[in-house]
Amino acid sequence: MADYLGDNNKRKVHDLLNQKENCQIDEIMIVHKRYFIPDTFVQANSEGYDSCIWCIGDSQEQHNYQE
Repeated sequence: MADYLGDNNKRKVHDLLNQKENCQIDEIMIVHKRYFIPDTFVQANSEGYDSCIWCIGDSQEQHNYQE
């Protein structure tokens, strides 16, 4: 099983081992699901996916709120 799941629609990556209710992973349409090779956060980030604020934290979105 994969550890990370990308949402192509929102360009977010989720940590499947640390899911939170607010992630709404179950609502990601199958056509928007993206898995990474290798299955790492670094790979997802290098492909332009931002951290989910809930299950990973340290999101670019989070930094924008703090500025």
